[in-house]
Amino acid sequence: MIASGSLTQGITVGQMIKTTLYSFFVLALQAHLIPRLPYQALRVDLLLPLMFAIAVEWPPLVGVLWAGFWGFVVDNFSGVFWGLHVGSYMATVCLVNMASERFDWSNPAYQMGLVGLCALGQSIALGLYLSFVPMEVPELTSIWIGLGIRTLLSVTIAPFLIYPMLTPRSTI
Repeated sequence: MIASGSLTQGITVGQMIKTTLYSFFVLALQAHLIPRLPYQALRVDLLLPLMFAIAVEWPPLVGVLWAGFWGFVVDNFSGVFWGLHVGSYMATVCLVNMASERFDWSNPAYQMGLVGLCALGQSIALGLYLSFVPMEVPELTSIWIGLGIRTLLSVTIAPFLIYPMLTPRSTI
């Protein structure tokens, strides 16, 4: 679908407060609920879909700075693969800004596809990083299968995490 409008050019104080509170809520879920899930494949990155909404709602430079900040925060909590979240969040914002002029960002299929592409990139980077850790082939295969499931789960939950952040647009 072809987009009918452009991205929002300004940020209001209300949007900033709403986005900050929602980001802290999602970070709290990411830090306290997700690590307790029994299987590694279920431990998705909840802030990655949020970066889609940031890219749609905010100007590109502010969105990239916001993504870099939250990526740094998440990287500090994870402490394993430094730069994974910063890079993936900033890449998500840049991809959405580049593609939003051609596609309808409000379409959940587009949201799922773009978040899935970014989650796939994040999973490939993580899988390549873990490939250098000495382990047996079955363990490595299990890791790659888990990362694939994690990507599919990220695609599935993306619209539910993005929807609360989007500002309704008039169709006039």
